[in-house]
Amino acid sequence: MIDPNLFTSSSFSENFQQLENQFVEELEHVIIANLMEKRTVTIPQLKDEVVEFSGKTNFKIRIKRPNKNVWSVPLQDFRDAIRKVLRKGKLSGVEEVLKAPHNHREEQEKAILLLLHILPEEEFRRRSFVGNRVVHPTLGEGVVMEITESGNVVVQFPERTVKLKPGFIQLKLGA
Repeated sequence: MIDPNLFTSSSFSENFQQLENQFVEELEHVIIANLMEKRTVTIPQLKDEVVEFSGKTNFKIRIKRPNKNVWSVPLQDFRDAIRKVLRKGKLSGVEEVLKAPHNHREEQEKAILLLLHILPEEEFRRRSFVGNRVVHPTLGEGVVMEITESGNVVVQFPERTVKLKPGFIQLKLGA
């Protein structure tokens, strides 16, 4: 949940566009800086899983698992994955993905998931709109449950859960 003091206005759509882009960029830089500084990072959720930094270009980041895979992850795919986590409000489990059968797409998903798990889930939650309170003119006050890939907002109101366009709700400022 984002601290309501960071909002520039009560407009959900204005804040969403501005803050989501800012937070995606911020998290990308934190993860890559962490990798560049330490060169080898242990994934907290998997005590035996280690990711090594192999290099970065303007378009890709290369990582590897010792004596296993070397991956070249397009930065745009990495940014999209960060965006998805922020919209869901949580990281997905990494264990199942590591056990999945091998094909190119799943291998790339494994690499991205390992990169995402370098940071604690709390870092994503603090930058996610999930959990923030919103107000609708007829439905009243609700809580953001998730944001879909198309940008619609799933809000839990006291009476029901509704999927709305961002322009139909306002952020509840303050506490």
